[in-house]
Amino acid sequence: MTREGPDCLWTAGLEPPVTKESLSELDLNRIISDARLRHDLNFEHEIMFRPNTFGTRGTRKKRDEDQYFEALTFEFDFYIQLQGSPPSPSVRPRLNPTAATRRTALPPNAPRRVRRMISSIRDVVKTLVPAARWQTVDGQFDVDLRMQELEHGICDIAGLIEWLGNLLLCSCSPMRDPLVKAMIAKTQQAIMARDARQLVNAIKDLFGVLETMKLDVANHQIRYLRLYLLEDSIQYEQSQILDRMAAGWPISHERRWFEAGYEQPETEDSFLMFKESLVNLVVSHTGSFPVTFTGDYDRLYALQHDFRLCHYHAACVVAFRSTLQRLGYSRPLSFGSQVQCMQNIWAVITGLGQSFAFEPHTEIVLQIVTEAFHVCNILALPDSRTLFHTTLSFEQALSATGVVHKRVWDELARIVHLEVGAIFDMTPLEILNRYDPGPSMPGEDRTKELSLDALAKRTAHVIVLHWRVWAPLLYNQPGAEAEAAAEATKVTPEEEMAERRAQRGSHSSVKTSKPIVTPGHGSSHRSKTASISSGSDISQLSGYSHIEDSAQDGSGFQYRRSWT
Repeated sequence: MTREGPDCLWTAGLEPPVTKESLSELDLNRIISDARLRHDLNFEHEIMFRPNTFGTRGTRKKRDEDQYFEALTFEFDFYIQLQGSPPSPSVRPRLNPTAATRRTALPPNAPRRVRRMISSIRDVVKTLVPAARWQTVDGQFDVDLRMQELEHGICDIAGLIEWLGNLLLCSCSPMRDPLVKAMIAKTQQAIMARDARQLVNAIKDLFGVLETMKLDVANHQIRYLRLYLLEDSIQYEQSQILDRMAAGWPISHERRWFEAGYEQPETEDSFLMFKESLVNLVVSHTGSFPVTFTGDYDRLYALQHDFRLCHYHAACVVAFRSTLQRLGYSRPLSFGSQVQCMQNIWAVITGLGQSFAFEPHTEIVLQIVTEAFHVCNILALPDSRTLFHTTLSFEQALSATGVVHKRVWDELARIVHLEVGAIFDMTPLEILNRYDPGPSMPGEDRTKELSLDALAKRTAHVIVLHWRVWAPLLYNQPGAEAEAAAEATKVTPEEEMAERRAQRGSHSSVKTSKPIVTPGHGSSHRSKTASISSGSDISQLSGYSHIEDSAQDGSGFQYRRSWT
């Protein structure tokens, strides 16, 4: 088959970048059933969805969108020709100079996208407006009728977009009004100028508005339901685990990590074993974490990284004091002077950026010696002997088997013990309100997190919540009994499974003893937050995805957290 016209007509996707299916990840039933999201709600006050535009997926998504809208531009240019207008200046140079000026100029075998685009806009809009308006939307976006109008050159595109914009203005958050109005104005300008590229840019803005509105609705639903999701989080996670056990997941061996990591295995206090073993996991574990921590992988890696930073900071202090001692400085150093010196050293560490590693960098050693010379009022440049001594002292302090590492480890374990005792009897919401963690991803501002106190609080938070989920299923059972329980669960009769599902209520739906009432679009057509579509039947919900796992490359959306 001969391919006429530009390559994008043949290679670009047929579906628009925003469809009802692509936005289904933000549906309420998906949010309710997203185990990872419900787990993360225990650790973050403000979780918000946003488009997943990062990494290889984001690059691929941007490329596909550009190709799609490029192909759509050529299609609309031919429809504009049918209205008696020459091709728009932005497209004319790319057209075949021998192409006809009528509809036949479009390659007859080339895929068409406008029909699917109209259908997708209709379907997405219906998820954002009250059900009472669906019939009107169907009438305005009658695909067959609109295609006939386009082919005969009588479609009022500007009027259709203006009608849709006014409908969206009645349903979206007021903060989105400028986006909608700008989209309407751009469409009108494009039609007046007979410019297909400008028209497609307006349609691109329309898809952006629809996606933003859907995100607003999803974020509003999370805020509205977060108390219910928090209160039910432990039971929901346990129900998910029980379902996996019933499907044959053997979990008895997943307790070996904490038995092996405890120094006194003969103890009968399984929580003490678990608490100490998890601190050991944070401090000294290498490789992958046990699968029971799937929902906390990113948190544990961040805790490990921050513990090493705390150890590195303590090693800097030791090397600094050792250098002062070598220089003959015997007077006590004031707290303010020491803080200022360490801030200057830490500024060098931060400046290393991605090149930073947990080793005695030359730049950091030089800064430690410089600060020591400043305290001792030495005006000369640092000499090689002092630099060598400081480097040696720094290396010894950084050793994982050294005294400094053991001291930091013991102090972390002590604070964790106190913090766990303080929050053990709190509800998930009370624990969340107690902690207000700052960012802790590499490369972000870590000033709030770089302390053993903050590290111990985050560790205690993971310990208590993980224990509440897994203790009755795994850790409170001896190894042999756990294996027997898993085997027994695997062959549980259907009657017992039905009884267990009835006991846990609506973990696959939102029918609970605490009825959830969410504001529909019919209650108020203008509110300061996006309303929940009345098309979502909250009484018939079942099941969404995540930033590191579920919404990584397999999902179009991710939710933002302040710390991981």
